[in-house]
Amino acid sequence: MQDIRKERTLIFLKPDGVQRGLVGEVVGRFERAGLKLVGMKMVWPDRPLLDRHYPREDGFLRTLGGKTKDAFATYGLDVKKETGTDDPLEIGRQVRGWLIDYVSSGPVVAFVLEGIHAVSAARKLVGDTLPYRAAPGTIRGDYSVDSPTVANVMKRSVRNLIHASGSIEEAAAEIPLWFRREELHDYSRADEQAMFGV
Repeated sequence: MQDIRKERTLIFLKPDGVQRGLVGEVVGRFERAGLKLVGMKMVWPDRPLLDRHYPREDGFLRTLGGKTKDAFATYGLDVKKETGTDDPLEIGRQVRGWLIDYVSSGPVVAFVLEGIHAVSAARKLVGDTLPYRAAPGTIRGDYSVDSPTVANVMKRSVRNLIHASGSIEEAAAEIPLWFRREELHDYSRADEQAMFGV
């Protein structure tokens, strides 16, 4: 059985977060919560990496397109007029393309965090994927109010600052895309005894 204290997750601060100088603030939030930084680097991701990173399965794309359609309907906007189609799969492909354009537009700071419930703890600190719905006190809630409706009308991705793996399985698939084994380090933080009694 794997040591649950060593669960790992992938995080990367997207180009808008890097350009706004939020790297130290964001990393500090995770560290103060007791998550350990075990690997970190700045990279300018290329399209092939992001094509492997972001799902392209039809089910995922239909869900993405369906959410976009719902958001447009909520505001009385004509999705076909704005995107050229009302097919959720095609809309999902467009949104995924905008996301890859966005994340490949500049350097990102990628890092791997380790700790108890690292995936869920990181997601809680990051906040809702849609910044306008993210709670105050979360990273997205404190630093963005972007919405998919505004973004999609502008034919761009939501600028939501940061990526955090959505599940343990997702983290296990994503980490090797971004980090080689020798780039991840096993060490003890000075505060582990006080925080966890180890």
